[in-house]
Amino acid sequence: FFFGLSVMPPAQRRADEADRLRTLLKAHILDTPPEKEYDDIVQMLSHLSGFPIALVSLVDEHRQWFKAKSCTFSDETARTVSFCDHVVASREMLVVHDAATHPAFSDNALVLGEPGIRCYIGYPIIPSSAEHCLGALCCIDTV
Repeated sequence: FFFGLSVMPPAQRRADEADRLRTLLKAHILDTPPEKEYDDIVQMLSHLSGFPIALVSLVDEHRQWFKAKSCTFSDETARTVSFCDHVVASREMLVVHDAATHPAFSDNALVLGEPGIRCYIGYPIIPSSAEHCLGALCCIDTV
């Protein structure tokens, strides 16, 4: 799903990206039905943060897919517009206080168009059974 607007510079891919993608595919979680446990997590995160959007985002080769979401946001977006891809690349928490003024994100389609991202906080999802970051648990505030 792409909103047709400009695309920010992609996150730097890690040398172990092929292994990371294999690990993600072996988890057999992509494109699975919603699960209460994940839904409960994003609802709680949205409530605690006060942000309207909370997601469990898994980043595959060309997209980020949302295992759980606290809103009616799309089920996926292109990886090229994914804030969570930067979390995957760094394997560290990412906080963007104002995406509209941030040099890496100000021209992002998700900032300029719907949903109008302003603040993003993402935390890496690194399963104990794997050494790779598969995605991010994130919360997002909008304009």
